[in-house]
Amino acid sequence: MSSTTERRIRSIDDLEVIVDTDFHLTERQEDILPYLESPFDELLNSQQGDDYGYLGRVYPAHGMVYSVTIGKADSETVRTKEDIQTGRDLVEWDKAIITPTQNLYLGGVHHDDLAAALATAYNNWLLDEIVDPDDGLYGAALVAPQKPQKAAEEVERRADEDGIAAVMIPSGSVDPLLGHESYYPLYDACERAGLPIKMHNAAGTMMTRFPSTWQAMDRALPVHATSHNMMHQTNLADMLTRGVPERFPDLTFVIQESGLGWYPYFMRRFDHDYMGAKWDAPMLEKRPSEYLKDQFYVTSQPVEGLDDPAYLTETIRHFEGENSLMFSSDYPHFDFDNTGELLKMLRSEFSNEEIQNIYGKTAERVYAFD
Repeated sequence: MSSTTERRIRSIDDLEVIVDTDFHLTERQEDILPYLESPFDELLNSQQGDDYGYLGRVYPAHGMVYSVTIGKADSETVRTKEDIQTGRDLVEWDKAIITPTQNLYLGGVHHDDLAAALATAYNNWLLDEIVDPDDGLYGAALVAPQKPQKAAEEVERRADEDGIAAVMIPSGSVDPLLGHESYYPLYDACERAGLPIKMHNAAGTMMTRFPSTWQAMDRALPVHATSHNMMHQTNLADMLTRGVPERFPDLTFVIQESGLGWYPYFMRRFDHDYMGAKWDAPMLEKRPSEYLKDQFYVTSQPVEGLDDPAYLTETIRHFEGENSLMFSSDYPHFDFDNTGELLKMLRSEFSNEEIQNIYGKTAERVYAFD
């Protein structure tokens, strides 16, 4: 704990730096398509549709998922720097890692080459219109999991771009799962570039692709409450079993938008099963939880249990979140977290240093801000 003479952090004004590690755009088809290369520009520019555009046609079930914003956000869309400033004024961050919204569904595009072309188009738009490191706006290079080799090439192309601080995998509908060797070229490219990989799910994508049980859910609530953390557990289990963090020891991963309570459970459950079946994960030199603590980070939103400080404190301590937890708002989505909500729970039980780590210092170490 901090010394008795040190001024305690009581509000966000006392924080040295605030990094929002999951601040969303709400990009639309008309933003991306002008950047699409031939032959896909002719194909999709001739098929203007609803607000969800190309992904809406792939996933008509998307419409049953919650609206992106419902009342809590000041801006219905985040597509320009002016929109971003509205959110910045509300969340009060110093730096932000920009995350797509529509393109979280990219993994569900059934045309693999089109998916890769859309990722390139999104990155070009992002760099032209949004990213501005001088103003604290950083992007993650989007890659299409359908084409891992092209994804690796996209990373190599973007690695030296000013303001690209990470790589973004829309992981909600990946097939195969992220432990598969087909992704090794992508992981190698990210490790060599020094760029962490953000893993972010989208509930609607998972409902239509994995697992089959979710297809039986005819309401948005049960899908949203269960899908994010369940898909992360599935990918993490595959990655650990196949030895991804052992093969790529200098590569870091960021697990996004799935809450906190499931994570210490997963660590302990996987350790427990591993100890009885080490033969099934022969690549591993350490317990699975040690890899998670060494190379994986978790973003905070949505912080469940804000009405139960003891639960939240205990949960964070159980996975050493003071070292691996990073603040995120998820603005402008309907359930985004205001900056001070988590701090109210942390300030009485965590040291100033630990709080500073959660709110920005860890992110400054993880992301390639320079």
